[in-house]
Amino acid sequence: MDWESYRTDIEAIKLAVNECERLGVDKEELLIISIYRLYEFYKTEDDRVYLLGALLHLKAYLELGMEYEKNRKIFSLILDNYGVCYQDIFRELRKWSEKI
Repeated sequence: MDWESYRTDIEAIKLAVNECERLGVDKEELLIISIYRLYEFYKTEDDRVYLLGALLHLKAYLELGMEYEKNRKIFSLILDNYGVCYQDIFRELRKWSEKI
């Protein structure tokens, strides 16, 4: 997957979540709720746009330093349904962190 083509979307998610945290909303909880809802919309509507949204929120979640294992079950469902493997997303995270 070409993550760079979605870089603006991922950064926008991270900015919005950080702003919500400033207002007193837990950013991890907010992202997890968003990911679950987007995945549920995908299942009920059968529209991959929602699955892509869940995947981008998952990527933002990981880039913000949150733990994959804590929500492995839903994350695995999203990755499997989109056709992205666990190793690819973490390979991309390593490349991204090396730039910093």
